[in-house]
Amino acid sequence: MKILARTWLWNRLPNGRRASFYNIWAGRALSKNRFRARLRSDLGEVFAAVRRGEVTARIAAQLPLARTSEALRLAESGTVTGKVVLTP
Repeated sequence: MKILARTWLWNRLPNGRRASFYNIWAGRALSKNRFRARLRSDLGEVFAAVRRGEVTARIAAQLPLARTSEALRLAESGTVTGKVVLTP
């Protein structure tokens, strides 16, 4: 229930941003072909929004691949807000 209240609050803020839930697996048992078509369409919309810059990810840290164990500890620690990205 806490996440529902938080989402409701985010949608009421005057910053123009909106939040919603999306279950990527909903309906997969009903019709395989219909599910795949809907998934393809939905992911197309998501990738288009990423290209337009409407969807972004907060990056907490960028570490080289050689420091993978440190990146994993950091990600699992729960002390960072955002993603831990490994770079080549």
